[in-house]
Amino acid sequence: MSSGCRDCRTCTKSLLGRTARKALYVVTLSWLVKPVFLRNCPQCGHVMRRHRRRTDGSFQD
Repeated sequence: MSSGCRDCRTCTKSLLGRTARKALYVVTLSWLVKPVFLRNCPQCGHVMRRHRRRTDGSFQD
């Protein structure tokens, strides 16, 4: 038995097409969510947790 209808473009899309669409959604969602929920460095734009810190918590230069 088929999992979707035979006349629907989404249901009849190939596996590669469905995978590409899902990957596009994930990339777009991560691109939109990252700046909102993660702190970024004002100089380089990378996530702050990737920066090295000293034992007192200040950033290494």
